Amino acid sequence: MTISISLFSILVLAIIVKCEKEKIQSDLFSAANEILSSQRKATALNFIIAFNNETVEKEYGILINDLIIKSNSCAVYIEHADIISQRHRLFNVFIVENLKSFDLMYTKISSDTFVIDGIYLIIFIDNINMSDIEVVTRRLWNLFIYNANFLLYDSQEINLITFMPFSKEMNCGNTKPKIINQYVNGSFRWPEIQHYPEKLTNLYQCPIKVVTFNAPPMIMIKYSNDSFELHGVDGEMMTVLAKELNFKIDLHHISDLIRWGSLVNGTSTGAMRMVINNEVDLTVGMYVISNQRSKFMTSSEFYYTVPFILVVPPGSTMTSLKKLFRPFQLLVWILLLLIFIIAFSTVIIIRFQSKSVQDFVFGKNNRSPMLNILNGFFGGTQASLPKRNFARYLLMMYLMLCLVKRSLYQGALFQFLQKDDRNSEIQSIDELVEKDLKVYMLPSSLEHTQNMKFKNQRRAVNSTILSQKLMETLSPLSQHAVSSSLEQILYYNKLNYKNNTLTVCREHLFTFQYGIYFRKNSYLTRIFNKKISLFKSAGLIDFWSSDFISNKYLNMKIDDDGPRKINMEHLLGSFELFVAGALISIIIFIFEVLAVKFRFRPMQTFFEFF
Repeated sequence: MTISISLFSILVLAIIVKCEKEKIQSDLFSAANEILSSQRKATALNFIIAFNNETVEKEYGILINDLIIKSNSCAVYIEHADIISQRHRLFNVFIVENLKSFDLMYTKISSDTFVIDGIYLIIFIDNINMSDIEVVTRRLWNLFIYNANFLLYDSQEINLITFMPFSKEMNCGNTKPKIINQYVNGSFRWPEIQHYPEKLTNLYQCPIKVVTFNAPPMIMIKYSNDSFELHGVDGEMMTVLAKELNFKIDLHHISDLIRWGSLVNGTSTGAMRMVINNEVDLTVGMYVISNQRSKFMTSSEFYYTVPFILVVPPGSTMTSLKKLFRPFQLLVWILLLLIFIIAFSTVIIIRFQSKSVQDFVFGKNNRSPMLNILNGFFGGTQASLPKRNFARYLLMMYLMLCLVKRSLYQGALFQFLQKDDRNSEIQSIDELVEKDLKVYMLPSSLEHTQNMKFKNQRRAVNSTILSQKLMETLSPLSQHAVSSSLEQILYYNKLNYKNNTLTVCREHLFTFQYGIYFRKNSYLTRIFNKKISLFKSAGLIDFWSSDFISNKYLNMKIDDDGPRKINMEHLLGSFELFVAGALISIIIFIFEVLAVKFRFRPMQTFFEFF
């Protein structure tokens, strides 16, 4: 009888324990369902199941199916941890048996299969303690997963656990698990608490390691005693980001000669090496967003767009003789030439007419009508004036034309003689290729220019040599070009416009987009992108850049401060014309003398004709 009572008691106790366990299991999934229901933003749910024991998996099969049905999601994906396809999963529910099952799940987590800053709900079937959860949170934080909650039961309660990497207590990168809510008697004890609280809006003055360098005008580092200030577009943005997100910039100033470094065949140098090797959190300073860099680092969204250009030698200085033709456009010179052709042709035709016709058109005693045409054009006096009205009218109209043209020419010539006019610089890539100019650039620019027409003319050099080559392009005799971003050239011209300015090829290569580079899958990416997006929409980026960059310094022509004295260099062209004219006169005079001395009648007739 006693044995029967004992067996009955054990059976009743087993039933009670089983019922209690089933209730806890049911509450565990009910709590999960309430959390999933509150996340209406998710359009798709990903359930990943990891069990070591098939019997236990079958035991929970009904509850899992019920949870999936009640989730009311537009799309549901159910997978086992053994087989996970490459697909970016945003909202994820891990149903794991114990820590061993989680280890299986952990090996599958990567940026190819999950959105690292997505939402994670991890349901533990077995009862595990907080120290085990801390091991899990630490491993998740190493992957930069921070938006993770845990559901597990403890005694009669279902605990909702998470971790806060940053807090008021200056806990930076803290992974200690924290109970944020409890599910008791079919509901959460504190329903007003968010299931997924914001964790990165305030970094509580935790240090963020930033590697950078001087790269005007985007970033410039100014030291003062033991402190520093960041200036430039990137510098202003980083300073404001530090204030908005409440973090401290732990500055790592890499050599300005190394700067970005290079990234070739998976090996890196410079600032990029420090980011890839996890020595720092991010790097900023004129970083172009590229596919190659994004394989090893994560970039922010772009915040500044700038053309990539070529700095070319300026046009050679215009000769003083060529300046004499500057006051009039080509069309005006053509019309003047046409007037002379008509005048000379008319004289030649009239010369073969009778004496009365010549006197009627030229006037009496006008023996040199052709020379008189030139004499009148240059403002000389006429030796004999015509007596008849027709000849006077022709002369008057011609002299008025010459007077107007000569006055306009003289007025404009005074200004053109003093200007530093030059021949046009290289205007296009085709012209650069045609002249076979070498193109110097940094190794990091080779990736972006490998399909350009001048690819065989490229020369990769370090930043020191590139700066030297850039200064050499100030000379019109330079036989090379230098690649650069437009804002660097505008900034240089702004600082040096009174002395010299760099010349930019009018045909731009392409457009660059600048961004910040973080460690791969960094937790900082999302919060930085939010702030950067706000800065752009508010016009702050353009406002900061306006202090350092202005398009008015592009291929600028510097006006003279005032009138300058005419010197020999200005008048050299007129002297050259005088010497040329004098030589021609001497040669003609010699031929005239020879024609008379040797009585060469055809030549005498020719000279008398003119």
